[in-house]
Amino acid sequence: MSGNAQGGRHRPDPAYDDPQRLRAALRRRVLPLVSRPGRYLGGELGASHKDWDPARANFLLSYPDAYELGISNNGLRILYAAVNARDDAYADLAFAPWPDLEAQLREGLLPLFALESGRPARAFDVIGFSLGYELCLTNLLTMLDLAGVPLRAADRADGDPLVLVGGHCAANPTVLGPFADVVCVGDGEEALLEIADAVRDGKRAGEDRAALLARVRAVPGLWWPGKPGRTEARVVRDLNAFPPPATLVPVIEAVHDRLSLEVMRGCVRGCRFCQAGMITRPVRERDVAQVVERAVAGARDLGWEEVSLLSLSTCDYTGLGAAMAGILEGIGDARTSLELPSLRVDALDEGLYGLVQRERPSSFTFAPEAGSQRLRDVVNKNVTEQDVMTSVRRAFAAGAKKIKLYFMTGLPTETDEDLLAAVDLVEKVVAAAPRGGAQVTASFSPFAPKAHTPFQWAGQVSRREMGRRNELLSSRLRGSRIKLSLRDPDVSWLEGVLGLGDAAVADVVERAWRLGARFDGWDEMFHAGRWEQAFAEAGVDPDLYVAPRDPDAPLPWDGVFAQVDRDFLRREWVSAQAGATVADCRLEGGCERCEACGPGLVHVFAEQPDGSRATRGQVAIAAAPPFDAVAPPADAGTEAPVGIVLPFDPRNADAADPRRERPQWRKWRERASEKCWFRASYAKDGDAVWLGHLDFQRLIQMALRRSALPVAYSQGFHPHLLIKFGPPLPVGVAGDDELLDLALLHDVHDWVPRLNRQLPPTIRLLAAEPMGPVVPESIEQGVDRSDYRALLPPPADGGPSVATVRRLAGEFLAASSRTVVRQRPKGDVTVDVRPLLCEDRLAVAEAPGPDGGADLTFSLQRLPAQPGLPAHDFLAALCGDALPEPRHAELRRTALLMRRPDGTWASPLDGVREHNQRLWLQRHLTA
Repeated sequence: MSGNAQGGRHRPDPAYDDPQRLRAALRRRVLPLVSRPGRYLGGELGASHKDWDPARANFLLSYPDAYELGISNNGLRILYAAVNARDDAYADLAFAPWPDLEAQLREGLLPLFALESGRPARAFDVIGFSLGYELCLTNLLTMLDLAGVPLRAADRADGDPLVLVGGHCAANPTVLGPFADVVCVGDGEEALLEIADAVRDGKRAGEDRAALLARVRAVPGLWWPGKPGRTEARVVRDLNAFPPPATLVPVIEAVHDRLSLEVMRGCVRGCRFCQAGMITRPVRERDVAQVVERAVAGARDLGWEEVSLLSLSTCDYTGLGAAMAGILEGIGDARTSLELPSLRVDALDEGLYGLVQRERPSSFTFAPEAGSQRLRDVVNKNVTEQDVMTSVRRAFAAGAKKIKLYFMTGLPTETDEDLLAAVDLVEKVVAAAPRGGAQVTASFSPFAPKAHTPFQWAGQVSRREMGRRNELLSSRLRGSRIKLSLRDPDVSWLEGVLGLGDAAVADVVERAWRLGARFDGWDEMFHAGRWEQAFAEAGVDPDLYVAPRDPDAPLPWDGVFAQVDRDFLRREWVSAQAGATVADCRLEGGCERCEACGPGLVHVFAEQPDGSRATRGQVAIAAAPPFDAVAPPADAGTEAPVGIVLPFDPRNADAADPRRERPQWRKWRERASEKCWFRASYAKDGDAVWLGHLDFQRLIQMALRRSALPVAYSQGFHPHLLIKFGPPLPVGVAGDDELLDLALLHDVHDWVPRLNRQLPPTIRLLAAEPMGPVVPESIEQGVDRSDYRALLPPPADGGPSVATVRRLAGEFLAASSRTVVRQRPKGDVTVDVRPLLCEDRLAVAEAPGPDGGADLTFSLQRLPAQPGLPAHDFLAALCGDALPEPRHAELRRTALLMRRPDGTWASPLDGVREHNQRLWLQRHLTA
């Protein structure tokens, strides 16, 4: 990490307050040098693009983790939609930059920037962080520092934005307090809109930062160090007032790359280790109609392949059966699958398994949490081994190929007998799996106590002991049909310390950050030694925070009421030690006096399609509706097949039997009734060049689903779109005439413009030709030559002069060989570049414009048994030290060409067009 991260504050160059200049610098100097630059582009489908207005309340909603994790966060998306629904407020997004981008921003004195508007983070009135995981704390500090904002609230002054932190980690705000101006406890929707009112009114009144902060702190549900009295968590009473956002489609593939719709918030099953189940009470359900409308719109209008119904315990949603039926009826045959998250093993009937598996066999996830019934009673996991096995058998019967089982280790009172019972349960699940194809994943995570749970007083098993327990599990769970996942005890230890810490732990967090701690939630980035050093240098004993606590002693988070009463938690702690269980108050109707309900705040049940609602004590296991409720769309199958091949023609008869067709012709004609392949050319430019090949493929596939074109799918368990792409473009390289092959079921004459309407302006289909029903050969195998144009950086930006490049080109052409070492994952490879230059096609000119850079054109050819060469590597071999960073060259592939038998060159699309012309001529001459 650079010096600024280790010591002084990052101070971005004020020149980059201009968003256009900042955007240009990022794309010219930074994005070529970082991994997955698509993380930083913006331009998501459904994003808000308001003109910048300083009079608005402007929020930068930030997620302190990588884009692909944060962009699918449900809470962030809800807040983004809620703020942008108002005319007097605006929200943009920011995510933690990966360390390679952080280093580039520091080196270039560039600021943290907003994703859509490209504005520096400091330009916003409020930087709000959604912090759901303790190990993201150091990323929060990175983002503040890169924004040019002092890490500590006490050091901020006029000109600095307000810093707001919310999310589940706010349940213990004391570790966050030194870094946040305010901490939002509980649900954020209504609180954030009230903060927007306060910011807007304060700006209109011309208030300075101190007065504006005082105005914001008047909003209920906010905590800050030294605040008098107790802060009560905010609770949204009616989730229907904040519809689940179905927009904002990520530019690149997200970790949870699906449309996730929150159907219910809160859970009263009462698992004693679960913080989310305690602090989100009472249970509030969305109406079925809203869930169905958003799911169907998301599948149809956005192109999602999966829809997931999200909550802490989705099977307890009283509208589940009706919602699933409505969604499946609405999406018809749109090839969209319906997913449920981790399932309670006692809460799903057979019919619902069938509905979930309708589109494709998937995996099911169950969380027994503990292996023995004794330990499940301790944690109040009210399921039996019989429940687990019944659910597993139903899942396998429905066609599931994978079963995932989640367990916790190190739970209070756990013994080796409990661990061996978990081993036994896993083996029984494996034995129940059908032979030949089913896999069972058993995941064991060390328990970390959380604030506002009955186990906040329990303490945590030592890292050494947790390592021993992992070894015991590893020695007992082996086999090709078992995939064992054991979490690092060091990670869980740190989760526990940070989750139960106080203001002294904030000093440790800052120290660990200055030592280089980043992305600690990622296995490859976590280093326990950094944190141990930080604790030692800060003079803080971490083990004191995860030691057993006296229930009568004060707790750092006592200043917050997070929807559960301390007396209730104490009673539950006593019951846990006795192995006594309590029931779900919605199922049984009895109140356990957790104090989550109150005046105007009770459990809210979903309105069903018939207008009815369940009531307390009447909640039952979710059941499937009659299967005839899922009907095909009215217009299914009305279009005629392609029919590009003539009917049986006597001239195609079998020589041995004139009454029959030749087999090859019959097979071709039958396939023509199923699908027709097309070859299309397209251009890729602008920000699309920063997408990797897989992300580009995903973008095209989602656009195809939005277009409602009759695309063909493969057969088998996991049908996928029949589409084949040409040679991948390297990241950062534009393409003028790229190729793809696509199969359609029906003849659609305007499919190219229809698909273009669903694509961003930086990607455009240019032309298409039909190829018939036979699966075409690989485009890549048919490409013999690739033409490129490269604009090198001018001398003022570190590039070589035109004269230098001309000299180097002459030397290259005169050489018999020129080698370059390519770095590959399996080891470096030496490639002779000289034979790859096709027919000595290399020319140098002066680039247009006043800068005076070199303009190169060259052609690379594919040779048998020799690896290809990325164009940037060719530039490195050509220019050597004269071009210190080839990735700064502006590259585009201008053509993909095949060699005709007569030695001339043509585009593979021209080859298809010429074949079609010959076929047309042959048919007409023989008619």
